[in-house]
Amino acid sequence: MNNFCKHILNIVSSNVTQVRHIRETPWKKEYLRRYGFKEPFFQRPDTLPRIPEDHKKLKVALRHLPEYKPYKAWSDKRKYFGQNDYIDILGDGSIHPVKLLTNMPPWLRGFQGNEFQMLLLKQVHYSHWRWTKPTKWQHLNKRIMFLYRFLNRKTKT
Repeated sequence: MNNFCKHILNIVSSNVTQVRHIRETPWKKEYLRRYGFKEPFFQRPDTLPRIPEDHKKLKVALRHLPEYKPYKAWSDKRKYFGQNDYIDILGDGSIHPVKLLTNMPPWLRGFQGNEFQMLLLKQVHYSHWRWTKPTKWQHLNKRIMFLYRFLNRKTKT
């Protein structure tokens, strides 16, 4: 009986081959996936990735690349970037660097403190949020209460 089982296993194992099953469904749309990748089962002898033959329309579309725009290093936006970075060292002292901060709220210019103190100041300046933006006001108060508890319970004074 043992020899019979071995003989059957040899016949069955010799006929089994590993084939990757690709399910084709009629209701799925055909779209390009993994562009340039070729499965090793169907690979050509050359080393470059190839577009499958059924994507001929895509080859035409790849020729129309967007027009090249050269990088303009001295545009109006970039040429004055960082011009006042060393005004406190190289300047005559008539202007303070805090006065140059124009891209932030005026109540926050020159502010020194932790997040809790900053949020308390923000709460004073944006008290109208209580009626105009109630959700933002609630999140602001929630963060203040969290920091209040954290600073009083978890940190040394």
